[in-house]
Amino acid sequence: MRPHIFRAALLSGFVCLAPIIGGAGAGVEILEAYSPVLHGANSDATSTIVDGSKVTVLYTATVAGSPGIDYGNVSEFVQGRHEILPALEQKVIGMKVGEEKNVELSPEESFGPHDDGKTLNISATLLPPGTRPGDVLQNELGEFATVAELSDTTAILDYNHPLAGKPLVVNVKVLKVENP
Repeated sequence: MRPHIFRAALLSGFVCLAPIIGGAGAGVEILEAYSPVLHGANSDATSTIVDGSKVTVLYTATVAGSPGIDYGNVSEFVQGRHEILPALEQKVIGMKVGEEKNVELSPEESFGPHDDGKTLNISATLLPPGTRPGDVLQNELGEFATVAELSDTTAILDYNHPLAGKPLVVNVKVLKVENP
């Protein structure tokens, strides 16, 4: 990779969890849209998740041992289409509307081990002004990197997923199941 490619724009949001559950963004409007389901109205509690089910879940993912990192989202996926992490997909089979479960995922089951070969040393002058360690940047090729280290002259960019090498605990609550 050539250093000039890394004239990156600082990201305003942290996009590291999109691959966990489908990638749909959560917001108040989504939670309000599922308000009847959250409160038990118009939901079929007998529907269980099977291959082909269209599933709506509320989930919270935390990094095991790191109480400061907590991500929550509402998302939809179709069971069996591998739209979520495979290990998580296996753990939700048979769950019903209203059911909740904690799923522990090893690094290998989530974002893989941390690969030291996915780091790059570059000149700090190629980074946007105000960049700090921990910032997530996107290069001109659309690749995301975390600023792992930063000095006055150099920076180390880490192209691993920010959650690579970390065990996750995902709390999943099934909001809706539409079976084929």
